[in-house]
Amino acid sequence: MKTTLYFLSIVLISFAACFLPKEIIAERGDSVTVNVFNKYLWTWYGSQNRWGVFPSKDKRHERIFMNFKLTCPKGGCGEWDYTMRIYARTKTGRIDSSLVDAPSFTKAGAVSDSLRISLKPTFKTKFNASTKKTDTVANAPFQIYYYKNDQQPFNITDSTPAYEAAYWNYAYSSTGAKIDSSFVAGDSTLLKGTRKAYKPFEIINETEIGRFITPYGKWHNENWNYTWIYDVTDYAHILRDSTEIKVFYDGWSQGSLFDLDFTFIEGIPARETYEHKVFWSGNPTYGDPNNPIENFLKTQSIPRLHPQDQVTLRLMTTGHGFGGTDNAAEFSQKTHKILVNGEEMFEQYLWRGDCGQNPIYPQAGTWYYNRAGWCPGDIVQYWDYHLTRFLTSADSIRVGYQMEPYENMNLGQRASYIIEGQILYSKANYVNNASLEAIKMPNNAYRFRRMNPVCSGQKPVIIVKNQGIATLSALRIRYKIDNGEDKYFLWAGNIPFMEEAEIELPALGFPSGDHTFTVQVIEPNGKLDESVIGDTKTVSFTNPKQTTAGKIALFLKTDIVSGIPNGIRYEVQDSEGYVIKERGNFQDGASIRDTFDLEDGCYKFIIYDEALGDGLYPIFQGSTRGFYSLREVGGSTIIFNSQAANYGQPAAIYASFGDREIIPFIVNRKAASVNESTPITQTPEIRVMPNPTRAGISTLQVSGLPHDVPATLQILSSIGEVIYQEQVSTTDLDSIPLHLKGQSSGAYFIRIKYEEKTLHSKFMHSAD
Repeated sequence: MKTTLYFLSIVLISFAACFLPKEIIAERGDSVTVNVFNKYLWTWYGSQNRWGVFPSKDKRHERIFMNFKLTCPKGGCGEWDYTMRIYARTKTGRIDSSLVDAPSFTKAGAVSDSLRISLKPTFKTKFNASTKKTDTVANAPFQIYYYKNDQQPFNITDSTPAYEAAYWNYAYSSTGAKIDSSFVAGDSTLLKGTRKAYKPFEIINETEIGRFITPYGKWHNENWNYTWIYDVTDYAHILRDSTEIKVFYDGWSQGSLFDLDFTFIEGIPARETYEHKVFWSGNPTYGDPNNPIENFLKTQSIPRLHPQDQVTLRLMTTGHGFGGTDNAAEFSQKTHKILVNGEEMFEQYLWRGDCGQNPIYPQAGTWYYNRAGWCPGDIVQYWDYHLTRFLTSADSIRVGYQMEPYENMNLGQRASYIIEGQILYSKANYVNNASLEAIKMPNNAYRFRRMNPVCSGQKPVIIVKNQGIATLSALRIRYKIDNGEDKYFLWAGNIPFMEEAEIELPALGFPSGDHTFTVQVIEPNGKLDESVIGDTKTVSFTNPKQTTAGKIALFLKTDIVSGIPNGIRYEVQDSEGYVIKERGNFQDGASIRDTFDLEDGCYKFIIYDEALGDGLYPIFQGSTRGFYSLREVGGSTIIFNSQAANYGQPAAIYASFGDREIIPFIVNRKAASVNESTPITQTPEIRVMPNPTRAGISTLQVSGLPHDVPATLQILSSIGEVIYQEQVSTTDLDSIPLHLKGQSSGAYFIRIKYEEKTLHSKFMHSAD
């Protein structure tokens, strides 16, 4: 069973006694946050270790959250999608040894093959620019340690001070020129030797507690940041006292500033893990008949430790590499099997089919392509398989992980999986306990912006988790807007232990303006909730953009990718989800101008890309990008414009929306401040973005023009020469590309003629 790690938003709220029945009021446990990494800048492949001073092992915690934050440094975030893995390292007390070279000497603890030294003081010369003479500076001594005991080859037997040698000193003239030299030869040469010895070390267990793929961050500006939150409560038994945390970064260029915090909330956890074992951990090749992945995925014997154990197999698997057969393993859909005692008991469909709906968008790369178990700019989901029932009458079972048969016919393009397999032994502490994990709609949170804001009359959506050992089949839910009247909903369904489900509440009439929405889950299975920690959340929400015009104009320019149809279509839905307007099958590079005549109400404009799933912003060389906008006819309100800059990102890139985008809006003609028969006037405004142009490309946006009137667009040089002219409609000027490639840098002018009127605007062009 796949378990989704949702971005959790922790909200600590105190509620009045009138909202919570007296019999279930409980104090939220104290919480403490421990920082482990603080603004560490990843620049290259490798790992970093830090010690976290966590709460002591005698404290219990109902929830533990790992807060993973990236911030763009100066120059922007990292350009590529890199894998990051977070480990907890625990000492075992067990000693092992490995055969290594035993040193004959070290310099300040460092080993080298050979070293030339001087046992007498040495000095270095340098030119003194003030006195115009040669100065001498004594070298500081360093310590040489010797290892001469063959029975204890890593113990120091002697030491001596020494000085740097084997370098040149120079004499300088009064002008600083070198006029003489002398070589400081030293008097001794130390050699490492050839002894071999077994060096003991303590065995350290590494447990992967989270995995993350960085976003394509080139378009994210300095100081852009986002925090992803993992629930790591199952690792409470190793996140205690002083624990070493290791983070691995597989990037080959600069990444982002990295913060890592852990938030501990006191209480009794729903599933209390007391022991675990890691048995598959690594990056095996997939599809190589000379090195089959089965050599890595050995069948494991899983014992029963206690009769009441909850035993869970946890898998974190992501596919990597492409260009070989089936574009495996990154872009290849595979179904793997989990075997118990040699029989197939579970399937793992290793595929993320929702990358095109990532809330971290747009990104400067192929973020919208679905992948094997991961998406760029998102946490990696894990799969939990409950094995308890197989151990009720057995002391042990055999568990296997069987990959779908596959052979890579192009071994030069490696296909591989990053795999972490764990067994968790835990105790269930509650029978009836439900928690509210998130309110998805309505919610102003950045991570839920794909489905918000909501229209009045829509159904709120929440995520509920069953934290009781009894299957959750009924739940009473209380909710309200602001401090208004409590409403109740009795849900019925089926949620197994430690799994989650989305629940729709009855449709609500959301008022205009800014408001709060509060939800509380109570009475799981008609019983008293055994823990109220995490049962209640409050979020802020607002309404969609409002227009007082009944006519809405769509301006759409489809993209062009050679050999692939654009796949663009759109729908307009009313508040009940009925499609009242739809259109598709557009020609590549087509310019579409549609008008919707709408009654008062709330609507959704939904644009789909059913081909590449990249929206209107292909990144392939030779492709042509598109755009779209929604605005009032005869008014000034722009409902949405993909050419505009949003969330601190550059202009125009919001045409990269993935496989679909939803734009809600409200039509409220009754709120118009002028009579419909009175013309709405607005001073025309010309904008060129960016200004100066970049590489000869910019976008012209003109607002305040009458709708669909013939116009002449001209670009003039600084001396008034017309270098470009086009006959257009004023509706085209809502957003139209300007191309000045081949023109020299300098000042240029826009001139627009329509209805015996002329508009002018100056802009700068950069040929670089």
